Amino acid sequence: MKVFLIDDQKITNVLNRKYLSMIREDLEIFDFDDPELAMAALETEKPELIFLDLNMPIVSGWDILTFMRNRKIEIPMIILTSSSSQQDREKANLFHNVFSFQLKPLTKSGFNELLEGYYLHGDYKTSL
Repeated sequence: MKVFLIDDQKITNVLNRKYLSMIREDLEIFDFDDPELAMAALETEKPELIFLDLNMPIVSGWDILTFMRNRKIEIPMIILTSSSSQQDREKANLFHNVFSFQLKPLTKSGFNELLEGYYLHGDYKTSL
């Protein structure tokens, strides 16, 4: 299974990669600290799951979600953010491919629960 990690903080991507690798050895993980590179990769690569930060300079997570919507790129998305804003949570719910909204940092058990939820739901959309 191919997974994208999109977060401008390299250390966050390193930790998230480590947790995911500990949970599932078969994951093919690509991490991007440059969201523009992630958008370019989405044009050719089709990950099965994306973990996305919202607050990034120049290109935000919202920009990536809009980019995907405009190009009809339908990939399940988990938002990992430092924003506890109810407005952000509500806005995320407007994107049908976002199935979870989580606050950073996420623990190993948090990743495990998210992956279990992803695999258990054929329709991955759950309540935000």
